[in-house]
Amino acid sequence: MLGFAILMTGMQMMSGAVSPLRESPVFIKMLTMFSNPIAGILVGIAFTAVLQSASATVGVLQALSVTGILTFASAFPIVLGIGVGAACPVLISAIGANKNGKRTALVYLINDLFGLIMWSVIFYTVNAFVHFTFMDMTMTPVAIALLNTVFRLATVIVLFPFIPKIEKLVCWLVKDNKEDLEDEADFDLLEERLLNYPALAIAQCHRVMNGMSKKLRKNVNRAMNLLNDYQQDKYDKVQRKEDLIDKYESRLGEYLIQLTKREMNSAQTRQTSLYLHTINDFERIGDHASYIAHMANEMHDNHTQFSQAAWDELNIVMEAVREEINVTCNAFMKDDKEAAQRVAPLGAVITNLCDELKMHHVERLSKGECGLEEGTVFNDILNSFGRIAAHSASAMTARRRTSRVSPRQRANPPRSRSASPFPRRHPLPRWKSPSSP
Repeated sequence: MLGFAILMTGMQMMSGAVSPLRESPVFIKMLTMFSNPIAGILVGIAFTAVLQSASATVGVLQALSVTGILTFASAFPIVLGIGVGAACPVLISAIGANKNGKRTALVYLINDLFGLIMWSVIFYTVNAFVHFTFMDMTMTPVAIALLNTVFRLATVIVLFPFIPKIEKLVCWLVKDNKEDLEDEADFDLLEERLLNYPALAIAQCHRVMNGMSKKLRKNVNRAMNLLNDYQQDKYDKVQRKEDLIDKYESRLGEYLIQLTKREMNSAQTRQTSLYLHTINDFERIGDHASYIAHMANEMHDNHTQFSQAAWDELNIVMEAVREEINVTCNAFMKDDKEAAQRVAPLGAVITNLCDELKMHHVERLSKGECGLEEGTVFNDILNSFGRIAAHSASAMTARRRTSRVSPRQRANPPRSRSASPFPRRHPLPRWKSPSSP
């Protein structure tokens, strides 16, 4: 109520301020110039773009109408331009947005631009033959508000059936790259109708997780490359892909949780639990990769430099981490149990190596070969390497445990409760995933 009262007070003050202009020949000449459609439209666009508010421009126009010399011929083109001018701040805000944000801003502009072109062409074409008698009608504040409302409402009614066409147009103007299309294709595999068929749903989850593991491997390598060769565009890409990995974890987690509510046999239950455990480990690996990129960004901004010995040691650990993440992702995608058994020992080696390198760095600090700030960054990077190794080992350890099923169980998996002809008095205990380190 207070805001509305302030608005009304401002409108009243503005009306009182412009009332003397009705006697000004300059003002009368200026309003007469606005009766030119092109000039009026351009004024409406420019004035609204400066004020960054269509409502404020309509309010100013209503205040000018109090002078009694604003006609329909002058007000109509200004109202047409107000909508396009209001799209300017939306377009500016979309400069740093993602593709969907830019498309949303374009939809705002296209709606008002189509309305401007359509109604101006129709109205002034008909007026050229019919010569409307109300063109010289004096506008009042109510008439201006009504004109603006009718114009916008008519635009919405006409464009409403063309929403799919407008969507295709903005998607054509702001195109998806091949990588984005592949990402969306992965999420399209998680169809809700497959939840009633657990075997198919689990297979689809595995395909989506394959895409997640590929992007995770690339992002870990991309983040580590920033330590030796920092590039801002590569850093931004690491953060974008980290958001995508988080989206994978969220969508897969929701889908698998819904799947656990369906009737499944014990093998399918174990597989679902394994996938929930694995996507959590993958997401945590992605978080640590993002943190490594963040540390590389800080090193670049602060001009942090390590000693040659420190760089040599970091490169050794990075090669070990690359090997482990490659083995982990390949083992998951190819269901390679022998490769999965290599991950945990390799993770232990990386952890021990990180601990040893921390001691080496302490020795360099004591000798004055390295500063305290560099030592803190060095330890943080080693900690992230150790956590990546630990989560990789955790994911593959859980996979090995769930694969320890006897040949008889593989040949005759237990049936679900709904399929059993005899009721069970005691439920079978479910497999619990080990806590991630």
